[in-house]
Amino acid sequence: MKGKKQLSNQSISIICSELAAIIKAGIPITDGIFIICEDETDKLKKRILTEMLENIENGGSVYTAFEATKAFPTYFLEMISVGEKTGKLDTVLESMSEYYNQLDEISSSIKSAIIYPSVLLVTVFAIVILMAVYVLPIFSEVFAQMGLTMSDSAAVIINIGRAISNYAVYILATVVLLIIIGILLYSLVPPIKKAVLSFVSHTKIAKALYCARFASSLSMTLSSGMDIDSAMEMSEKFIENQSIRQRIAKCRKEMAEGTPFSEAIVKTKLFPPLYAKMINIGFSTGTLDKVMKSVAEKTEAKVENVIETTVSRFEPTMIIIMAVTVGFILLSVMLPLLGIMAVIN
Repeated sequence: MKGKKQLSNQSISIICSELAAIIKAGIPITDGIFIICEDETDKLKKRILTEMLENIENGGSVYTAFEATKAFPTYFLEMISVGEKTGKLDTVLESMSEYYNQLDEISSSIKSAIIYPSVLLVTVFAIVILMAVYVLPIFSEVFAQMGLTMSDSAAVIINIGRAISNYAVYILATVVLLIIIGILLYSLVPPIKKAVLSFVSHTKIAKALYCARFASSLSMTLSSGMDIDSAMEMSEKFIENQSIRQRIAKCRKEMAEGTPFSEAIVKTKLFPPLYAKMINIGFSTGTLDKVMKSVAEKTEAKVENVIETTVSRFEPTMIIIMAVTVGFILLSVMLPLLGIMAVIN
């Protein structure tokens, strides 16, 4: 995938939706891609679709056309290959459209969960620094002119503010340098990137997302005509979380030893008991692909709820911290002033 920019999840979802509609309408895929290209305003998408059209017109398959653009993830390409081989490309494209649309929504939720608290945190620090550097020194001068001294807490804050003011350039340069070094280490040093991803992948939310991805990929592979063994094997390849992969491998081993799929799911604890029951019913009734799709949707919805709940809890916490911090600074100044006013009166 080097050398060319990959499309966003939203763009992949839109392309899949458009191509699925074209195939279902009975329009030749080359004509359909040409129609999409004519109306496309995004330069990157238009270039990619043009490359696909040229590849197919030169005798390439839909899979090779997607692959040649170097703009699509491996998981997507493998699913397109399955859809093309089984003659269910439109079904796979529809499923991939839904899948990448859900990924985009979850990604947006996670970004919001990270950005919003970060902004609040920066605001708290900005207010404290502003008061320490500009506001409190003014009060200090007033107190000095009146022959009084400020409280110890206010004096400490003023000293911190002066230090920040004197060394602001060095502090800012250090922070920027540390950020740049962190980005470079993450990008250029594979062990560090692997360690960071490993840490992130073992969080509760990440594990739930991987389970949702496994359920979604299993649903798509089964609906494409693959048997359960092949579907499990392919789905395992695209799960980065080692813990989930080990459970899938254990589940496949149980199945190879004769354990029914529904029982193997329960034994390996791939899904919570409630979902395991749903999967058991789906396996018995021959609707496993639909059940797995439902499980994926429910798991993703649960993840979104967890993210929203975390943000909603963090917001009042940050506001309380901000109020207490600013209140402490104000009291450090106002109490001595109230004493002075009392003496004057």
